[in-house]
Amino acid sequence: MSIRDATHIYLTDARTLRACLYLVAALALALLVVWPRGPLEAALRSGQAPDTFTVVAICFLVSALYLGARFGAEDYSTDPSVQLRELAALTPVSILSLVAGRFAFGVLHTILLMLLGAPFLVAAMAVGGAGVPELLQALGLVGLASLAARMAGFLALAVVGTRRPLRDIVLTSGVTAAAAAAFFLSPAQSSFHALAALVRGHPHVAALPAAANAAAAALLAAAAGGVLAVVRVRARARARGQGGGERG
Repeated sequence: MSIRDATHIYLTDARTLRACLYLVAALALALLVVWPRGPLEAALRSGQAPDTFTVVAICFLVSALYLGARFGAEDYSTDPSVQLRELAALTPVSILSLVAGRFAFGVLHTILLMLLGAPFLVAAMAVGGAGVPELLQALGLVGLASLAARMAGFLALAVVGTRRPLRDIVLTSGVTAAAAAAFFLSPAQSSFHALAALVRGHPHVAALPAAANAAAAALLAAAAGGVLAVVRVRARARARGQGGGERG
């Protein structure tokens, strides 16, 4: 996928824009539901509704995980299997360049998604007792978690291809299992636990899960590169075999 094609798919395609609209709608609804009752001036003055910031941040995390996985699997592309597997198997483009390009664009697009959600976190921050450091940590944590989910989608696409029901099952169960394992077995690495603790006197709680998400994104991208390398080797072996059979 060229930069021009990626820009069209992710920034101008109607399906992608609808997905971003759903993100905005979900955050607006979450903010509306947990917004403190009473006069706005009193809510802004008190700043004592920590659940507002926490609920909006967790809603943002869930939405970003879902969208990241879908974008990584290129569900909004017209023909993701041809664009990915044929690039790996039939073109001289290096696997490293292919994976690095997807990863770099994933980072840039994730930043755009964070910019969409930032105004809702700012509004929640005003009444939720959070400050700018908590806001930045929440954005960074949600962004890195979304990037990790995106690379999980990319890996699922490389492994399963266009077999959509199977790919959806593998991707959804994998991301859900990873989040649940961190939540129940290793709370210190759980993004959900970190977001809930940000405004409750634990200012640096996001560092460890953010690092875990960044490492997971890199490892998943590397795994996808390994799968695509195998696809290329097998394609070339089949081509040599067919060439030898024709000569024979």
